[in-house]
Amino acid sequence: MTPRACFRMRLSTAVVSVALLWAVPARAQQVAATFEELRTLIKPGETIYVTDVGGATSKGKFAGLSASSQLLLQRGASTPALTLAERDVNNIIVERSDPLWNGMLIGFVSGAVPVALIGAGGGAPVSAGEVAVVAAGYGGIGLLTGLLIDVLNKEKVAIYVHRPRTQSSRIRLSPIAGKSAAGVRLSAEF
Repeated sequence: MTPRACFRMRLSTAVVSVALLWAVPARAQQVAATFEELRTLIKPGETIYVTDVGGATSKGKFAGLSASSQLLLQRGASTPALTLAERDVNNIIVERSDPLWNGMLIGFVSGAVPVALIGAGGGAPVSAGEVAVVAAGYGGIGLLTGLLIDVLNKEKVAIYVHRPRTQSSRIRLSPIAGKSAAGVRLSAEF
C-alpha cells in the first residue's frame, strides 16, 4: 500500500469515526401550563391522550383549539369530536415518533461504511465493484434494521399539565359562650 493510499484510508476512518460518534445535545421538553402555551407544542393530527380531572383518559387525534380555549379531540370517524374546557383537563400526553429517514440513513451508513473501508484497505485482490456490491448489501441490511427500529420507537411525552389551584389552609378559633357553659370552636379548611 502506498503512503498516499494509507493516508487516505486513515483520514476516511477518522472522518467516519467522528461523524458516528458526534454527540447531539439533549433538549428539555417543554410542558405547557395553559392552553395558550399548548398551541405551540402540538400540531393537528398528532395522537394525544387526554386525562380529565376525574381521571378518565381519552385517546384521539388532536383537532385543534378553539378561540375560547376549548380542546377538540377527534376519537374516530363515527364518534363525535370531544370538546373539553381547560378547567376540565388534568394533563395531555402526545405520542411522538422518530422520523423514518434518519434511522434508515444511520442504518445504511453503519452497514455499508465499515465494509467499504475494510474492502478498500484490505490486501485481497478484490475489485472496487465487488466491494461496492457487498457494501451496498450490508448497507441494505442496516437500512432495514434502522427502519424497523424507527417504526417501533414511539415515545409518549407530557405536553400539558394543569397547575393545581393554590388554596390556603385556615384554622379558625371562635369563642362559644352560653349561660351555663363556655368553650372554643375549632374549624379547619384545607
